Amino acid sequence: PSPTDASPGEGANDVIVEWDVVVFRDGDGLSVGKVESVRASDGTCVCQPLFQEEETGVWLEATYTRGPKTVPLGDVTAILDADFAQRMAPDRVSNPHGEHAEDFWEILAELPDGVRRGE
Repeated sequence: PSPTDASPGEGANDVIVEWDVVVFRDGDGLSVGKVESVRASDGTCVCQPLFQEEETGVWLEATYTRGPKTVPLGDVTAILDADFAQRMAPDRVSNPHGEHAEDFWEILAELPDGVRRGE
């Protein structure tokens, strides 16, 4: 593999690349995250954890509550089918004119039981 892509652990079938949405082992549970970078040379990837917004069901970056995590490729259990989009950031205090956007994902795949959905 090249330095920017690598094979995931058992259970995931494809090559992991930046911007993939994946399920990974996180402590004693499973989390969903966006792949920020892949370091095939040491067998890891950096994932930004995502959380599911209750009101809409879309997934957002948990940047304020959970920072990026270095994940062994063997701890990636699935690469998910997900649609990426952006929307106007809803915080009208920091975004009074609506010019700032935030990324979000709609996960189309069925998630395994026990996946962390909250921040």
